[in-house]
Amino acid sequence: MTIALSPPKPIMTLRVGITGHRQSRLPADQMDRIGGQIQSILDMAAKGLAKAHERYTGDYTTDERQLFFVSALADGADTLAAQRAIGAGWRLLAPLPFSKASYARDFSAEDRDQFEALLNQADAVAELDGLRISPAAEERAYLQAGLMTVDQSDIVIAVWDGEEARGIGGTAMIKDEALSLGKPVIWVNAAADTPPVFISAENTAAAVSPEPLSPESIFAVIDAVVAPPASSEIEHAFSGEKTHALAAYRIFAAETAHRFNYGSFFQFWEKLFAGKWPFSVRLTCPTPAEEIVDARQSTLAQILQSSSHDQRIFNDLIIPRFAWADHLAVHYGNLYRSSYFFNYLFAAVAVFLALFDLVAGGFDFGSKTLWIGSEVAIIVLILLVTTAGKRGRWHEKWIDYRQLAEELRQYRLYYLTLGRDAGSELSKGEGGEAAGWVDWYFAATCREAGMTSGAFDDASIRRIADTVLKEEITPQIAYHDKKAGTLRILEHRLHHLGEYAFGATLLVCLFYLGLVVLAGKEPGLATWAYDTKNGAKGAVTMMTGFLPALGAAFFGVRVQGEFGSTAERSHATAAQLKTLAEKFDALSAAPSPRLEVLRLRVEEAARAMLMENMDWRMLYISKPLNLPG
Repeated sequence: MTIALSPPKPIMTLRVGITGHRQSRLPADQMDRIGGQIQSILDMAAKGLAKAHERYTGDYTTDERQLFFVSALADGADTLAAQRAIGAGWRLLAPLPFSKASYARDFSAEDRDQFEALLNQADAVAELDGLRISPAAEERAYLQAGLMTVDQSDIVIAVWDGEEARGIGGTAMIKDEALSLGKPVIWVNAAADTPPVFISAENTAAAVSPEPLSPESIFAVIDAVVAPPASSEIEHAFSGEKTHALAAYRIFAAETAHRFNYGSFFQFWEKLFAGKWPFSVRLTCPTPAEEIVDARQSTLAQILQSSSHDQRIFNDLIIPRFAWADHLAVHYGNLYRSSYFFNYLFAAVAVFLALFDLVAGGFDFGSKTLWIGSEVAIIVLILLVTTAGKRGRWHEKWIDYRQLAEELRQYRLYYLTLGRDAGSELSKGEGGEAAGWVDWYFAATCREAGMTSGAFDDASIRRIADTVLKEEITPQIAYHDKKAGTLRILEHRLHHLGEYAFGATLLVCLFYLGLVVLAGKEPGLATWAYDTKNGAKGAVTMMTGFLPALGAAFFGVRVQGEFGSTAERSHATAAQLKTLAEKFDALSAAPSPRLEVLRLRVEEAARAMLMENMDWRMLYISKPLNLPG
């Protein structure tokens, strides 16, 4: 449980899965040949990953790499391949269609010993909630395990006889599912002594003979899986500068912790404008190390870590990476927001100082040189802040790191419910200028985490549903309700303050024009009006210059902050989550809650929260830090 001084780099990981026929459908005289071909594929894959690690060693953890083999451990090809993989040093992930005890009924006494030996050597075993109440229910359970195998794999080996599917959940169906998801599939012919080949939906449909498998072809596939984002990939079209994805990732990997709270300026004005007085503003913020320690003790983490395997994944992988991304997102978000608040508000102050001598000079207070010098100092400071923000990419980092943090936060739930991996569209930055390095880092983290380990019985499904509701959805509802209320108030207050500033300008102008009119009337009144007009001329000039600048500053803060739009999006997210809370309650109360329904509910909740973040991203991506104009 060591805590790094910079965001952790991922461990280069490759996951190879198996789908194949049962023992009864595999010719006995082909077993040695099939086992040898699988061994050859695994050896080539291991060498291909080692080659990729040499090429990209600077962007991954340098001292290790991981090889996961995914198998549902059915008798036949699944167990044959799993034995070969474990013998070659691969770590086994086993999504079982039923509980261990129920699944053991599929095996003969001799095969059962082999099955249990494999389970004991597995890195993670997920016991799905398949039922044996009917042949259709059993087929569905095998299908679910096959789909889980595909989800957890980067490459799928299909030990297939080339014939059409004979039922639901068989090898041909799982192979087709892998192809439909774009997963590379290596075909090991179960019936004839032919070399393994990569197949695709196109060459199988057109009866095109694919080229035999080679180390080069496997390396090309592995390279496509693990390669960092290209150094030529351009992101953030609205930033005004070209941002290369690989450089952006390397900057992230070299970040360090920040103790000072640069958001204190923004937070002060936000709370003041929102009427939150009295309030306090913290000048320091927790470091990632402190956040990691707190998160490891959180109720969500403690309740849902059902195995020592999951505890390790939570404590040493998911929590630290989320904590770092969240810490850095908060830091750069604070810098960005404090900067535009400062720029707009102090631009108005600069106008005030430029005109203040018109009033102060009459009282022999200060000098024009002092006020103009102060104005110059503020303008220079605004220029420095804006230049530092642009060169430091505060705006882009805030958006990218927040996207990564939100994806990792939702991944806690996906991981524990066997949700789809980084191939899901939810991890692809729906909408806006998605950061390629964020998607790559997230996908690498998903591969490295592997698979949850535990039994999905009725009690565990209820426990997960209850915990997600109480520790994730309910707090998020409260957060978005509060956020929407605060931002609405902030939006309205800034709007009204801008109106008041322009209204006050009008009143000052009318007051001065009234004095001008009165100066030509009745002698006594005219004298007073004339003297007042001349005496107030400097103050009127100052106010009619400063008040519109102040109103423009309020307007600029409103436009840059998009408080109204963000408030409406938070309100909509809270409404979605309230509806989902009722569904989670219903799931917990069900007589026999199903994993399939739990996964659906978790996906709906994650989608609602991630889409809120993606909408936010699209809203702010075109608002880089600029000079007030």
